[in-house]
Order: sequence, then structure tokens, then C-alpha cells
Amino acid sequence: MSIDELALDFDAFYPASWQSRDAGWMCEGLVALLSAIDRKLIDLTEQGPSAWTEEALHSCPGWEELRGLARRALALIPVQPWAVPS
Repeated sequence: MSIDELALDFDAFYPASWQSRDAGWMCEGLVALLSAIDRKLIDLTEQGPSAWTEEALHSCPGWEELRGLARRALALIPVQPWAVPS
């Protein structure tokens, strides 16, 4: 998987997640984290191609922040959509 594909996969998933949010299957913390991930990907895109290299993936602070946001989001995704963490 290329680095660009990470963002493309998220871009495909993120709008679809709004249905889960609207159904009440996502806690507000998860909604906020997904929004923060979206903003961070936009920030990285605005930095230009240098932020989308293999080297940047390992050395750019923006990518480390993105990984931290993703770890926090994963912890809030319910196993079953109707079992929303409080």
C-alpha cells in the first residue's frame, strides 16, 4: 500500500461514517477524533509532496500525530455498532 492510499482509504470511509454517527453508533469522542484525522490529512496534503514520502512517514511529526489520533480512534470504535461506549 502506498502512502497516498492511506489518505484515499480514509477519504472513502470518512463520509460513510456520518451515517453511523447519525444513527447514534459513534460516541462524540470518536466523531471528534475522526474529524481531527481528516484535518491532519488535509494539513499534510497542504505541506506538499515532501510530506508524502516514505521518509516523511517515519520522521515527520505530523505523521506521528496522525498515528496517535488513529490509535485513540481505534480504541473508541465499538465492536458492535449498537454497543456505543459511554
